[in-house]
Amino acid sequence: MKWNKGKPPEAGWYPAWRIRSPSWNNAWRWWDGECWSWAAFPHETAEKAGRWARNKEVKGHNSEILWGKA
Repeated sequence: MKWNKGKPPEAGWYPAWRIRSPSWNNAWRWWDGECWSWAAFPHETAEKAGRWARNKEVKGHNSEILWGKA
């Protein structure tokens, strides 16, 4: 998978990881067009992933997030 930095082309779920947290390499994050959500993981329920999507990442961390296209 090719990892990208910056804003994704559209809102949605993306495989993503934070540069300072490489152990979270299987995380998915919601991009709402302005900000990343907290990380959700494949083993979690859809309800829990939705809860993480409502929580926004600290703005200073957004520039550290790499995203891929699954």
